[in-house]
Amino acid sequence: MIYAETVALARALATRPNPPPRDTGKALNLITHRLGLPHLASNANDPLRAFLTHTRH
Repeated sequence: MIYAETVALARALATRPNPPPRDTGKALNLITHRLGLPHLASNANDPLRAFLTHTRH
């Protein structure tokens, strides 16, 4: 089964600007905008926040 939200998130992550934003908050705001959402619910243990924090250069 393919979830549309997962595909949309994967597309947003794969098409991040080069170089991606250094600030995790800015990266999350960019992804939120690309997904057409008003906000993302997240916390310190959020997997998306952890991914963005550990993959920035």
